[in-house]
Amino acid sequence: MQASNTRGMIIETLLHRSLNSGSLSVTFIRNFTQWKTLWVRYLMMVLGVVALEKALGAEANLSWNDNSSNESGFRIERSSDGQSFSQIATVDVNTTTYFDTGLQSNTTYWYRVNAYNEYGESGYTNVVSLTTEPDINEPPTIGTISDQSADADSGSSEAIAFTISDPETDSSQLLLSASSSNESLISNSAIQLTNGQSGSSISFSPSPGQSGSSVITIYVTDGVNTVSESFQVSVEPMALLSVAEPADGSDYYLGESVVLSPSFLGGVTPDKVSYYIDGELASEVTQEPYSGVLQLPLTGTLQLQIVAELPGGGQLVSDSVSVDVLEIPNPTNLIVTEASGG
Repeated sequence: MQASNTRGMIIETLLHRSLNSGSLSVTFIRNFTQWKTLWVRYLMMVLGVVALEKALGAEANLSWNDNSSNESGFRIERSSDGQSFSQIATVDVNTTTYFDTGLQSNTTYWYRVNAYNEYGESGYTNVVSLTTEPDINEPPTIGTISDQSADADSGSSEAIAFTISDPETDSSQLLLSASSSNESLISNSAIQLTNGQSGSSISFSPSPGQSGSSVITIYVTDGVNTVSESFQVSVEPMALLSVAEPADGSDYYLGESVVLSPSFLGGVTPDKVSYYIDGELASEVTQEPYSGVLQLPLTGTLQLQIVAELPGGGQLVSDSVSVDVLEIPNPTNLIVTEASGG
């Protein structure tokens, strides 16, 4: 009994010295297995706290204090509910960091760490948590489209090419739509969009008899983010001039009268229509149908043109109509006969 007590005193003394010095001999532990419990308590006392250094994207970077000098390594445990933990990794002795990658986005995780050696393990650090960031979906992009102009009643415009792109989605898979700010001028249904491997384009058809302006907005979406680009379309009214009588293409002679017939596209009604011959004012008309009757004062090629004065001060100028004016035809086939006497 006395020998047993003496051995216990030796063990207690050695353990006391080891705790005070910050180390404990593995040799004594192997010789006296009853020290295992005390060894585990020693690890529990020296383990530090775990801290979350950062959480970027789907990665968590952990660090902790290593206050023990006799661990074989550290176990990292993770939980998805803060209650039930499972081991996800171990790291070597004296390691104080761990990078947990491949995490789900927009998800909360809890972590704790403990030390271990061949005889047991320590208690756990404090529990830390993080919520990973949501997936970052980059929005698509769309190139600038310059403002457009079109003549009234001119039908569909030419296809206007533009560029779209997306970091995550092939451009041919992006969804396009468009709207008009002035549907009486350009209806939404009169806007045509194409998108494919060869590129993207837009065209539009102004409503007949209409003029003015509209802002067309193109929307591009990848299913998550939507971007837009706008451009203005100006539909210009038109003044047209034609020869009504004699018919266009007939021969015209000096001093002959011609009837000119104007037409106005884009739904405008002029206040006054002025007729010009070679740039000289020849006639003015202020009532519908605004037809003009002009005498051809010169021979040669004459340029006929109209200028329509619009309400509010605007003007429409027609293209010129050319007519070739000939000399008065010479009389022919003069015949003389003797008059009978009385």
